[in-house]
Amino acid sequence: MDKSKADAIAHAILAPDSESQETLRRKRAKADLAVAGRRKVALLMLVGFAVGAAVAHFAGERFTAGGWWGAIAGGAGGWLWIGWRNRGRSV
Repeated sequence: MDKSKADAIAHAILAPDSESQETLRRKRAKADLAVAGRRKVALLMLVGFAVGAAVAHFAGERFTAGGWWGAIAGGAGGWLWIGWRNRGRSV
């Protein structure tokens, strides 16, 4: 076997086929979308905590309890938003 045939065989064995590349691309895109969704939910929880703490403070309640309830509400709203947004999306 000459060098060009050996190189061609090695390249064919080592190079992934287009189907596996597409599967890997879709898997990475799905993971990236999930990370982006979790970041948005975390941001909404943070905003919800601040709003809940402010409302509790002005209502004369403990601001930590208000913050926790605000964070829970923000997180629930964030997960509903992310779920609604991704309802018809396929990666």
